[in-house]
Amino acid sequence: RVRTVILRKYGSDRRFYLRRHRFAGYQSEIVRSTFCLCPLGWAPWSPRLVESVALGCVPVIIADGIRLPFPSAVPWPEISLTVAESDVDNLGKILAHVAATNLTAIQKNLWDPEVRKALLYHDPIIEGDATWQILVSLKEKLGRSHRRSRVSIQ
Repeated sequence: RVRTVILRKYGSDRRFYLRRHRFAGYQSEIVRSTFCLCPLGWAPWSPRLVESVALGCVPVIIADGIRLPFPSAVPWPEISLTVAESDVDNLGKILAHVAATNLTAIQKNLWDPEVRKALLYHDPIIEGDATWQILVSLKEKLGRSHRRSRVSIQ
């Protein structure tokens, strides 16, 4: 529903470059953009979020209740914008306000190499990269699971 609202409201707005499908110049368009819309897709995550960060475009997350990856390594509030699905009608005003106030700080945070490293996979694994973050997350889950099982046994 959010994608349909965005397309209807902003499809003819020259400030927005909206396409339903990927195309040959997709990544170069992201590189040239200031903001990249990341509405909820067909799954509770979207590769556009990582692509945006990796290519230096401020992700605009439009997905109520989304759980963002690796929150201990990626300071999402400092590198992205979160817009409530109910506020999509005001998206143009919201982005204009951010562009006029704190865009420079967000972009500076977005270019932090540690943030990018945490979202990208490397071969071989590099400490702090996405594979590393997954392993850390699994270790934390196992630790919580182990603690719970010990408590229930006692």
